[in-house]
Amino acid sequence: MRVMTPEEMRETDGRAVREFGISEEILMERAGMAVSEVCRKLLGKRAGRSGRRPVLAVAGGGHNGADSLVALRDLTSLGYPGEALVIEEDVSRHSAALRREIERLRIQGVPVRFPGEGGGRHRISHAGLIVDGILGTGFRGELSESLVPSVEAINQAASQGVPVVSVDIPSGVDGRTGKVGLTAVRASATVTFGAPKWGLLVDPGTRYAGEILLSRIGFPPALVEGGMSSCLTVREAVALLPPRLPEIHKGQAGHVLIAGGSPGKAGAVMLSARGSLRMGAGLVTVLWDRRLAFYASPLPEVMGRYFDPSSPGVDEIRRALEGIDAVGCGPGLPDDAGGQLLLETLLSNFPGPVAADAGTFSLFAGHPERVGELRAGRPLVLTPHPGELARFLGVEIRTVLENPLDMAREGARKAGGVLLLKGARTIVVDSGARSYVNVTGDRVMAGAGMGDVLTGMIATLLGQGVEPFQAACLSSFLHGAAGERLGQTASRGRLASELADVLPALLSDWETDILQDGTKEGSLETLWPVAFSGKGAR
Repeated sequence: MRVMTPEEMRETDGRAVREFGISEEILMERAGMAVSEVCRKLLGKRAGRSGRRPVLAVAGGGHNGADSLVALRDLTSLGYPGEALVIEEDVSRHSAALRREIERLRIQGVPVRFPGEGGGRHRISHAGLIVDGILGTGFRGELSESLVPSVEAINQAASQGVPVVSVDIPSGVDGRTGKVGLTAVRASATVTFGAPKWGLLVDPGTRYAGEILLSRIGFPPALVEGGMSSCLTVREAVALLPPRLPEIHKGQAGHVLIAGGSPGKAGAVMLSARGSLRMGAGLVTVLWDRRLAFYASPLPEVMGRYFDPSSPGVDEIRRALEGIDAVGCGPGLPDDAGGQLLLETLLSNFPGPVAADAGTFSLFAGHPERVGELRAGRPLVLTPHPGELARFLGVEIRTVLENPLDMAREGARKAGGVLLLKGARTIVVDSGARSYVNVTGDRVMAGAGMGDVLTGMIATLLGQGVEPFQAACLSSFLHGAAGERLGQTASRGRLASELADVLPALLSDWETDILQDGTKEGSLETLWPVAFSGKGAR
């Protein structure tokens, strides 16, 4: 699914009017109706009850404010009590659309109030539901002092159980980067239009959004397809999976080599191997220190190739690459001369795709271009977490955390491959301009070995012929989805090996539901939390 920047969305709005004859008013009406639909679901079937708290639309001076008033107009026409609070008092700053909607509400008899009349905080605190239409996706920087009291009042009401529905993006969240200043609206749900915005899906902005729903509002497909940024839905993820024909045999399902390990870190290699097997690899071989051989016993399906860690031979490593379709390297790899030789030999001699993790970023710390020289344009996926990327690029971790997309792109460009930056919102970029934000995951995944499983999953998809960027995107989506399934029964204490082990059932459930058309799209699509179907899924 395409993800847009605010600038791309503005251009799309303009094209809808210019090229397809869809007026701005029609788009606004559909957006407001989508917000109204979500409000009704949160309110339940309570229209017409006397003494009930009103719906309050809190509107700024722009188009988001007008959208919120359209939603209010629809709700009041259905019997819900409501009123509007327009917090932009300077009428000269009101958009034509806002002025139009204010007039329509007044004709309908719906009260429209301004802060200068007093009682704004009181109205917010006594609302039954709040529609946040203060600011839009074009917001940058810090909230103005005049807006902070209203936002704080909305958040206070939300903390006491009042539902808050944000229009397109929570007010105070940067639609381009997801950055938040001192405060922003904390929504129960956010209804975004046409296509999700990058700043809405990435951290920290996504933490303010609550449930994220998409309304297409009638944009022709030609306007919202393509683009360089994306996220995945369940249906799209299943479509990316390599076909599994009835006559397939293990030799056609990919032979993956996992290389790494050292005393004290043997488990990292076995977790990668487990992730590879559970992702559907036909054959998995580990290449590691021969002293670690006994660690493979819990996974009898795994084959082994060994080397002397004190003097690994290049020819020995090259022989291990014979018949291999993809390599996963780095998990548990020692930060010494032996690890360096192993990694350099794999990167420079293997012609097929490589997924590189963990030890890769220590051994090439400050020299990402060296990885690019060794790979010489051959397929590569790098999978650092922020600390590893900072080490790899030779920058402070703060720099990565403040500019994750830019730093990921720099790493991908210098290393000449795809880079997956792990996090609460994992992002994937390539050395061109493509970018992906992952919308799956769970707090239960905050544990050792989760990234090692991901390396094995990526290596399997690479070995089955999936293009590197898509392999990284699909693996992160499935990895997070498996974590969410584990998170249904625990908030902590789940193991990386358990995450790998739920993958087959998860994929089976998804494929079954798609065949049965159980994930049919409605007028609103849930983007987050991802609406998983199937046994044991939410």
